[in-house]
Amino acid sequence: MKKTAIICLVFVCVISFLYAGAYAENKKEPRMFKFGKAEVWAIADSIRKSDPGIFSVGPEVYEKYLKSGSLESAVMTFIIKTGNDIILVDTGFGNKESMLMDGLGKAGIKPEDITIVLITHMHRDHIGGLLFEDKIAFPNAKVKIGRIERDFWIDDKSVGQFPDRKANFELAKKVAEAYGSAVEIFEFGAEVAPGITAIDASGHTPGQTSYILESNGKKIQFIGDIINAPFLQLPRPDISSRFDMNPEKAALTREKILSEAAKNKTEIAGAHIAFPGIARIKRDGKQGFEYKLK
Repeated sequence: MKKTAIICLVFVCVISFLYAGAYAENKKEPRMFKFGKAEVWAIADSIRKSDPGIFSVGPEVYEKYLKSGSLESAVMTFIIKTGNDIILVDTGFGNKESMLMDGLGKAGIKPEDITIVLITHMHRDHIGGLLFEDKIAFPNAKVKIGRIERDFWIDDKSVGQFPDRKANFELAKKVAEAYGSAVEIFEFGAEVAPGITAIDASGHTPGQTSYILESNGKKIQFIGDIINAPFLQLPRPDISSRFDMNPEKAALTREKILSEAAKNKTEIAGAHIAFPGIARIKRDGKQGFEYKLK
């Protein structure tokens, strides 16, 4: 093994140890962007670093992409203000370190102001914030989840396929029971709110959904966990992480959605893109993509 590859591998291990899942000291203030007549607020649940350890690739890959990429990441949520609705896209972890409620307050939004919560998928860092001390956090909201995704996470048979995610299955059931009739199920292709369409983004989870907001000719797509680490998965969309429940399908979905976004000049809002989580993307002239944060 080359000396540089060994050095790179050691570097990756150190980065993974120091920063994986760690909260940064600097708290980002919510930021607002206009998309046509709609307002989109970027609100961080936490600021953290990408964890290189979630990928099963050789040190030569890290050596290549860590040179030009960034380890900065986040757990992002987004507010859409359109028409009479105040829509929250995903809810973060909802633990004691969560910055969501503080961020909502700084954006002038109370939990009871939220009329719709759109869930991309039911991993803990996207649905944890639906509950606060085991009670519903958004009392006036409809919680909209794709049928395939909801059915998978509340099915006891699914636990046997992924026993290491037992706690996540329990949380998903707790959320579904807590919100009861406020949970609304939809199919891919449905208009989940005026101007917002649900798109099949499965692979990361069996029924992950992305959402496209279109207003006055402007488009933004909320992609959930299509990307877990931009420094690697944008230039190499074929690489999936250990969080992708169907790695092969996740890679195909990532390529498809990013290709369409680049072609149609649709901006993307990602749950694990560095704050503010919103970026413009384009082809890098090779097999992957480049991005520029808003």
